[in-house]
Amino acid sequence: MATLKDVARTAGVSVMSVSNVLNDTGRFSATMRERVLQAAEEVGYAGPDPAAASLRRGRTGTVGVVLPLPLETAFADPAATAFLEGVAREFQRRRTTMTLLALPPAVGPLARHATAPVQQVADAPLAALEKAVIDAALLYSVEEDHPGLDILVKRELPVLAVDSPGHDTGRERFGDAWAGFVTVDDFGGARRAARHLVGLGHRRAVILVDRLAVQPRLGPATWPQALATTSAILRRRLLGYRDAWAEAGLPFTDLTVIECGRNDIAAIRTAVHTLLTAPGPRPTALLAVSDTLALGACAAARDHGLAVPGDLAVIGYDDIPAAATAVVPLTTVHQPTVEKGESAARLLLDHTDQYTEHRADHRPDHGVPTATTAGAAGAPPELPTRLVIRASTPA
Repeated sequence: MATLKDVARTAGVSVMSVSNVLNDTGRFSATMRERVLQAAEEVGYAGPDPAAASLRRGRTGTVGVVLPLPLETAFADPAATAFLEGVAREFQRRRTTMTLLALPPAVGPLARHATAPVQQVADAPLAALEKAVIDAALLYSVEEDHPGLDILVKRELPVLAVDSPGHDTGRERFGDAWAGFVTVDDFGGARRAARHLVGLGHRRAVILVDRLAVQPRLGPATWPQALATTSAILRRRLLGYRDAWAEAGLPFTDLTVIECGRNDIAAIRTAVHTLLTAPGPRPTALLAVSDTLALGACAAARDHGLAVPGDLAVIGYDDIPAAATAVVPLTTVHQPTVEKGESAARLLLDHTDQYTEHRADHRPDHGVPTATTAGAAGAPPELPTRLVIRASTPA
């Protein structure tokens, strides 16, 4: 079996030079790299032992992707899988592996005023996060009060968030470990959706959300309750919808927020059934914070003999593939979900390289890499959104 010495002898360089090239450490020229790789191929060197290399570098080559929902729910959500596709593309380019860490609520949705459990997330997933052998953590739509954040603060790992927690919260909680925040123009996208409904003459609408906090609830939420959400992404979308309503001079009493508790068809049908059978004027339009919620609402409306868009106009968010192929193609807000995943993975890996190098040096004169190095200083850039008009809203 070929060894490092065999590669060094064939390449005509030192063993240290071979080690630097194969472990991607230290400084070496492109010519040196090519010579070593060619020599390794000639002698049939299989490469360094992964475990030993990880110990030497202080890196595992693995990043944890933290999801605040069950894995089966994530895999059934086209928006989540598109995001993971983008992350996986960049990780593959950077020879990085992914560990999925699911941290769902300990109990299912509760009534609006029911007492929440003391422990909102079970011990097992929190212990998995605490013990996970990872170099960094990528948070996907994790609420700002999620107990998993406390664990990551203690671990002092580089952390980047997508959609939630927000940038200010991240900088405050994680300090120098904060790699930044990646999101889309959620406020603008939601405002365009609500403006579209107002322009069509709608004056009573409902907003469907999956959950407003770590502990999901069921049923209508007042605006103070809704805006107290600990999800940064939901807060931005709710404010966008509300802004369009205020711009038109319409009362917020005619723009109702309903929490479904989960992002699945059964929960959505129950929420819409409650909405459509409630006393008082029925809403003529529905805004959903995801296409999954919107498509479920369309199905529930048909169950009640209502036509979309004739009796109920519906707008989703995400522009998943099913939005265009639905029985009634869905008007929705498009976001570049795959690109969002790629951007997040790239920024996190860049920051992790610098952060790990600094901690290895332990030299105060080098300065600590901050979120600035990940392009997240000040207000982070937002990827664009756009309204895609289809048949679920009248022309």
